Amino acid sequence: MALPRVEIGVVCSVGIGSARGGRATNQDNYLVCRGGSIRWRSGESEEVLDTVDRPEVLLAVADGMGGHEDGEIAAAAAVQALSRIYARPLPDSPEAELREFLHEAHARVRERVQQNGEVKMGTTLTVAWLVGDRVYWAHVGDSRLYHWRADRITRISRDQTREEFANRDRRPVPSHPRYLAQNFIFGSRGLGNDAALRIDRGLDTGSFTLRPGDRLLLSSDGLHGRLDDAQIGDTLSHVPKPQACAAALCDRAIAHQSDDNITALVLRLDEDSDEVVDDDDTIIPI
Repeated sequence: MALPRVEIGVVCSVGIGSARGGRATNQDNYLVCRGGSIRWRSGESEEVLDTVDRPEVLLAVADGMGGHEDGEIAAAAAVQALSRIYARPLPDSPEAELREFLHEAHARVRERVQQNGEVKMGTTLTVAWLVGDRVYWAHVGDSRLYHWRADRITRISRDQTREEFANRDRRPVPSHPRYLAQNFIFGSRGLGNDAALRIDRGLDTGSFTLRPGDRLLLSSDGLHGRLDDAQIGDTLSHVPKPQACAAALCDRAIAHQSDDNITALVLRLDEDSDEVVDDDDTIIPI
């Protein structure tokens, strides 16, 4: 069976920087596992590890929080923990595997952090696992997964805000409804067991099929907090190369006064081919 031709581009940027009123450090991170390599941001460069060559592609975006240093550590810990899935045999249910792994990794990393005192760090974590032409995804926080097809963009993930969980539970909407309700490592905020994560099947995990020409976007809120879905879809429509598209999305968010870190990870599935190709090198603006 021919492998799908996949191109991937990623920009993980500090944004406008502290001199212009933005962040002094980059607390975002990403994960790209494909073709026997594992990549994530490490400081101002990229860490690349060699592993078993596999046909699947595993992608993630993490947006750290809890203080400059803590947020960066949390995001890095999340993507590194997640990368272990890539070396495992493919499970019967990738969606269930992602959900179970997020619960287990959250508990394990949280316990390790707790040994040094109160848990203050946390991170969002949005994951897409491409197995053949099927995407399995899971999500914690308010980073996002989008699916683009034939000039139509669909937001796949739901921001895990106070309002979102209140609506799911048919409770009155609490104060500050747009506040984030939970994140990886920190846990939930007033959702019951504050040390645990709530990951609802079908709402925070799922799967769908890609067709040739489809694109995925994983983004931190430095991007989609300033660009609406129509603007994001417009950029995906008019910039077909994934690396150029990720850069264009970052530039557009900055032009719309984004003062946060910005990560855009774009995947494009092309016609069937025995060749799996890389796009340009990862861009990590200082």
